[in-house]
Amino acid sequence: MIGMLLCVWLLAACDNSNAFDEYAKFDTTAQTAWGQSIVDGSNGYVAHVKSDRTYNLADGVDVLEMAFLADDGLAMQLFLFKIALSDKITLRTTLADDKNQVGTGIVTAFGLRDSIFAVMEKQYEEIYRYSAQLGLVEHITPGEWAEVEKALEGSELVGDWTKEHTETVTAETDAYTADATLEVVENSEVLERFVNLRHRTDNDTVTLPDDGVILTEKLSLLLDVEVGDTITLDGDSRVEVRVADITEHYIQHSIYMSQACYEQVFGQTPEENAVLVSYDTQADGAQELEQKLVSLDGVSSLTRIEDTRKTFGTSLESVDYAVALIIVCAAALAFVVLYNLTNINITERMRELATLKVLGFYDGELSAYIYRENVILTVFGVAMGMVMGKLLHQWLILTVEIDLLMFGRTVAPTSYLWAVLLTTVFSLVVNLAAHRKLKKLDMVESLKTVE
Repeated sequence: MIGMLLCVWLLAACDNSNAFDEYAKFDTTAQTAWGQSIVDGSNGYVAHVKSDRTYNLADGVDVLEMAFLADDGLAMQLFLFKIALSDKITLRTTLADDKNQVGTGIVTAFGLRDSIFAVMEKQYEEIYRYSAQLGLVEHITPGEWAEVEKALEGSELVGDWTKEHTETVTAETDAYTADATLEVVENSEVLERFVNLRHRTDNDTVTLPDDGVILTEKLSLLLDVEVGDTITLDGDSRVEVRVADITEHYIQHSIYMSQACYEQVFGQTPEENAVLVSYDTQADGAQELEQKLVSLDGVSSLTRIEDTRKTFGTSLESVDYAVALIIVCAAALAFVVLYNLTNINITERMRELATLKVLGFYDGELSAYIYRENVILTVFGVAMGMVMGKLLHQWLILTVEIDLLMFGRTVAPTSYLWAVLLTTVFSLVVNLAAHRKLKKLDMVESLKTVE
């Protein structure tokens, strides 16, 4: 309890018999507990209590009015003011205003940027481990393949490579139909060298089995399937396969299958029509290697992962400007909300604040009264904003996603930190503005207003 007591004594000489009625005896019993505490603490100075009462002058301002006879024969009229600036009053006033979500928009805006641009890093640096994919001509001859194999084995830049079968299929369920790329490799050990299969939520490794397929996460959401369900693949032939697991993946749809599973499901050996190659694309001689591979009769195309990443990155540049605009607008909105609600709070309580100033509050003390509410507002608003911002971010990400793309689902810790810092800075600026307004408070005019 922070309190301030201000006593105003109005003294009048007891030189006539009309000041107090005649009493048979003096009585020092007050009608109120507050008045009795004054009598008991006066060390006999109060000889007789004529009357005493308490009433509320303004929010948090109580008054004791007491008439008494002093031991020196003077008739006294006492006005005692108790101004209780307790945390309870401050908290009650703060919670009465709807200001507890000022950080929501900032968290959502920063989280949106995290989700969009984290996709590029995760997909092309963490999930894909190979550098390029060679497309082979249809029905490649042994001689043509021998040239390709010689070029790969003879280059010091190539760290690893493997053949695969790839084709475009349509994945179907009762819920949805989507086109996807079917990639068939020899076994799980080979695939792990080129693609990092893992669960998004716990990072556990996903193993490619021989009795089912692995779906990318976005495709599984569209098809509304879980592990153990069955989907239909429609390509050169129409077959049903079991979903063995679901892997983290963000751009386009892929279905991974082992060679043994392909032979069991399709009844034939897959034709190897592509090669996954790992090499340092920035090393000296990388460009010559690529030109040599493309010039071979058995190679129809060379697709670098870095080029694919740049293509998607370029398409997202315009999104970056939009997200930056959202961040600026969210920050501006948070500032406007804080400023306006603080301004309204001061305006609606002008009489109360003027009363405090009349009673002797300095400008700094009066500002501190408002600052407490803004501090609580900032802390409570940031806490609620973190929670509400996270929920709004999750809803927004799921809403703006397209079928071929899955955005990240997490908000970076730095985004929460920026939201806290911006909200705190805005609160400090608002407090400075409130202090200037309180310094210009007209006590007389404010007290004349009718509530």
